[in-house]
Amino acid sequence: MSSLHIKILVLFILCAFNNVQAGSIDDAFKALNQFNYFEAKKQFEKSIKSNESAANYGLAVIYSRSDNPFHQLDSAYAKIVHSEKSYGLMKDKQKEALKKYNFDYLAIENLRKEISTGLFRIVLKNPSEEAYDQFQKNNIWAAEHTRAIYSRDSIAYLKSKSANTSAAFDLFLKKYPESEFKKEALNNFYRLQYKENTDGKTISSFLGFEKQFPSNPYVTDAQDQVYNLSTARNQVKDYELFIKTYSKNRNVENAWRKLYQLYMSDYSLERLEKFQTEYPNYPYKDEITKDKKLSSQQIIPYKNGGQFGWMDLNGNIVITAQYSTVGFFKEGLAWAEKSGKYGFVNKANEVVVPFKFSSANDFDKGRAIVQVDTLFGIIDRSGAYIVEPQYKDIGQFSEGLIYAIKDSLYGYFDGLGYPRIPEQYEEAFSFSGGMAKVTFKGLEGYIDAFGSFKVKPLYESINLFGDSAIVVEGDETAKLANFQGDELKTPPIEEIGTLVSDRALIISNDKIGYLNKRGEAAIPATFDYFTNAKTEGEFVGMYAKVSKANKFGIIDRFGKPIIPFSYSKLGGVSSLIAFEKASKWGYINLQNQVVVPPMYETAESFKSGLGVVQLLTLKGAINAKGETVIPVEHTTIKALDDSHFLVSLGAFYGIYTNKGKLVVPLEYVQIRKVQDDFYILTKGTELHYFYVPENKLIKPILN
Repeated sequence: MSSLHIKILVLFILCAFNNVQAGSIDDAFKALNQFNYFEAKKQFEKSIKSNESAANYGLAVIYSRSDNPFHQLDSAYAKIVHSEKSYGLMKDKQKEALKKYNFDYLAIENLRKEISTGLFRIVLKNPSEEAYDQFQKNNIWAAEHTRAIYSRDSIAYLKSKSANTSAAFDLFLKKYPESEFKKEALNNFYRLQYKENTDGKTISSFLGFEKQFPSNPYVTDAQDQVYNLSTARNQVKDYELFIKTYSKNRNVENAWRKLYQLYMSDYSLERLEKFQTEYPNYPYKDEITKDKKLSSQQIIPYKNGGQFGWMDLNGNIVITAQYSTVGFFKEGLAWAEKSGKYGFVNKANEVVVPFKFSSANDFDKGRAIVQVDTLFGIIDRSGAYIVEPQYKDIGQFSEGLIYAIKDSLYGYFDGLGYPRIPEQYEEAFSFSGGMAKVTFKGLEGYIDAFGSFKVKPLYESINLFGDSAIVVEGDETAKLANFQGDELKTPPIEEIGTLVSDRALIISNDKIGYLNKRGEAAIPATFDYFTNAKTEGEFVGMYAKVSKANKFGIIDRFGKPIIPFSYSKLGGVSSLIAFEKASKWGYINLQNQVVVPPMYETAESFKSGLGVVQLLTLKGAINAKGETVIPVEHTTIKALDDSHFLVSLGAFYGIYTNKGKLVVPLEYVQIRKVQDDFYILTKGTELHYFYVPENKLIKPILN
């Protein structure tokens, strides 16, 4: 046989074979379209070798459908995967021929997604981290792929949160490094790593943490704790030792400035020069030079023609009135407003921080809160931002932390602007005694400096009671609970007062008694309720005013009567107590001895060394001997501080000392305290001052 005949024969055999196979795949698709699944499965299986992609596709269709006995999604998945992988090996003529059965790559993709959706429904019936993980690995094309990853990560993250250890979060991060929960998990990992490796009390534990975990962001907090613990006594020598011992601590600058502030508490030229001698390495020498020039000046705001400047304590103008409003100088700087913007100037009227803020507060420990438009931030003395203006509300620094709200929830950050406690509270308050009150998901609790709940958020309204209990306030009742929320056994209580001298007033069944700081009944509720009892019945030092059978007396911390229940009216607890007899008022001491016989229309217990009395319609003040110190010729008299009294006659006010000297004449329409040593006095458009240490009235000397 010639070679030509051989070639013709081979070609004939091949064509015949292809026709047979084509017939098989055609028969398979026809049977499938007629829902003849037995025949279709048989024909598709015969066609596996000759048309792998189309045959596997057909089998995947059969296995994926639930209307036949061959339904098995795992088998459907395996077949469609083979179909997709082998589709590229098909000849173009084969692909074209099979389009009449709606078979092409798009059909494979669509079926593959349908099968994956079915498999995902199975996962949803028994969801687990492992099931979701296996699904997302095997079905990267699935519409549910992203959801599977999120669900897997969510379950895994909840496991980590339940374990609440750094190791648990570390494992999560290693398993799922691209998770949407990565940031939160990393924050928890760092926080718990910090908490687990420090005892919160010793410098050595924080130093060890810093050395062992240098990349943990809480290293900054560890440094802060070293700083806080080293300088807890707030003494110059503590800061000096801290600077020498921990030269790489981030608080060295703060320590230098704090050392300087403490050293310069009296702020004199001599003190400045002594500071320079003792601390030649102080890094801010230019500030010292400038402060030396201005140290001897004490200047306060004054007003002239609607503008403000500063004057000295003799009324001499130092900085002419040129600002819309100004503040007092704090730490060498004062805020001022010009053209609607706030900035800071020094005592030489040099602009230290430009006028660019919507509002500004006084400097405190080298930091000041400022506002830009509607947002708040914090600057240092140079005007540089410690915290960029990004908060809708911001508190005051307390125990190294400050609360703020950026979007809708409050969080806390430290003095260098590092976020310390995530934004998660509807309401937040300043730290005090190592704890801060917060509102979490509508319930109030107390957190520590790490954000852990010291008092669980279980009630809508609570307040601390001593150092181990809380007052839970209701509409008509109050009760005590421990920090875990377990209620303490107490008698029925309508109201609970404030702890004073380890005694807190309670009102129970319209009777008054007292609890100690542990919530135990220190004095049984056997005393009568009287008007304003919650304030007037509180302990003052070791004693409290109470009532029995419509008579008033005074008891000690153990409920023993010190003043017998023989007075129909009695003033508050004091060294000398006002009492009424036969419609006149006088004074007794704590031994129930009459010191000033009853002779006044009204009287108030002694404050600041004097007792306010009234004869007819006018008031004055007497001393312990009954001598008139402030004339009985005033409309009102009220103690301002330990040695001064505010007096009025009609609409005009003045100030007396407790020695009877009129230091501010009765010609001012308003008197109010603005600084520890100053009262501001308003008369028409004029502003004057009363300087307490020198009993001095200050008025600006204007041209």
